[in-house]
Amino acid sequence: MPRIPLLGGAYTSRSIIANCMRCINYYPEINPKNSPVPVTFYQRPGLVPRAQAATASGTVRGLYRSSQGKSFACIGQEIYQIDANWNLISLGALNQVASTPVSFADNGVTMVIADNSSTGYAVNLATNAFSVIVDPTGTFTGATGWDTIDGFLIWNIPGTPIWGSTLDNVLTFNPLYTAAKNNYPDPLQRLICNRHQILLLGALKSEIWYNAGNPNFPFAELPGSYIEHGCIAPYSVATADINTYWLGQDLQGQGIVFRQRGYQTERISNHALELAIGRMAKSSGISDCITYIYQQDGHVFVVFNFPAGDQTWVWDESIGDPHNGWHQRAWTDANGNLHRDRTNCCANINGGIAVGDWQNGTIYTLDLDTYTDTLTVGGTPGPLSCIRTFPHITAGADRTSGQLVENDGKRLQINKFIADMEVGEAPLDAAGNPATVNLRWSLDRGKTYGNDVLQSAGAPGEYLTSPLWQPLGIGRDIVIELAHSIAGSAALNGAWVDVQVARS
Repeated sequence: MPRIPLLGGAYTSRSIIANCMRCINYYPEINPKNSPVPVTFYQRPGLVPRAQAATASGTVRGLYRSSQGKSFACIGQEIYQIDANWNLISLGALNQVASTPVSFADNGVTMVIADNSSTGYAVNLATNAFSVIVDPTGTFTGATGWDTIDGFLIWNIPGTPIWGSTLDNVLTFNPLYTAAKNNYPDPLQRLICNRHQILLLGALKSEIWYNAGNPNFPFAELPGSYIEHGCIAPYSVATADINTYWLGQDLQGQGIVFRQRGYQTERISNHALELAIGRMAKSSGISDCITYIYQQDGHVFVVFNFPAGDQTWVWDESIGDPHNGWHQRAWTDANGNLHRDRTNCCANINGGIAVGDWQNGTIYTLDLDTYTDTLTVGGTPGPLSCIRTFPHITAGADRTSGQLVENDGKRLQINKFIADMEVGEAPLDAAGNPATVNLRWSLDRGKTYGNDVLQSAGAPGEYLTSPLWQPLGIGRDIVIELAHSIAGSAALNGAWVDVQVARS
């Protein structure tokens, strides 16, 4: 039986007759050349609750690991230090009630906080003393985000093209230490530092500055580094290694995901993702997109959350191919419905990848050996639903020669489908039954599907179980989708399929 390989991630085209592959809570990993298959899909990490705000509610608006090793969180209005045992120590409260993300930065002495209001906040890293920023010069009037470069703390003034810098290594302001993104008069959405340079992302166009050592204002625009794209979502900007990512907008349109690598601006979204983004833009808006980045097992995952659109899309930099490098993540509610991932922000804290919940004030760590979502400390583990659609089947064995041939418009008869996946790793359920794998298929090119058909994924230790379905039916273009909520390792290599080309 020929194998159906799985090479790419999620890709559902404008017309599903071209492509209708869903890839939810599975991510691909490229194998060495001597492996049985070129790509294996693994379940995304589960959530291990570590800490929860006393109110057991509120958005985790930001997580931060300072340059001095201390860790902090903003949950609702409260600013907390996170100690080595995941205890939350309250330091103070923001003035505004909001759920938008907050931005942290520090110069080694003082940590600053921005919440897109007219107020800023500071924490003394030695004493944890929390205070509202007071600027007698009137230079600082609030910020969307902070960053740091060469000891200078820099920020943008919301709604304007202006940004500013403190004096070197102190939280002191000087009216001369401001500048404007000056090549195009659109407002500055966000600034961020990467590669020892400052990327100024406007609403429509952007530019790069650097520390030129000037006496009045240290920074200057880097000649020849103008970027003809801007940013529609200020919290979609994130950086890792030499790359900066954001959800784009320019004079020609919106909804492309960009990666800035050095001085090269690259489109890393594909037509299918841009279709999904465009539909969210029409129905609910995309300016609320929130992005964070984490690294795990050599993968650099760039997580784009769309709160109003209720979707989460993830770029895997280790794949690097816009057509294959995207997958979706989702949380399953009590009714079995899928929603955007629970995670809202991220930081490397206490030796783990800490993430914050967008609703209930919980901080988790991401764990690849956990196969459930647990929403609160001491809560009941919830299912982690994995879904993978296989490519359109349009070829089969010739009835005479047995050779694999295209069906050329003839019908296909699928006699057998065997999932090539890891089995026997999940515990028995409460009734003593093994985990199951669901399969459904479409005989009309992915327009409609039949009911799920369940097969065993093997009792613990039954590693040779083969989830098998037969027969599946007859059609000219057949689409198959596998799904499960297995609470154990269930890596997926693909499948074997017995298909024959009919006579007509």
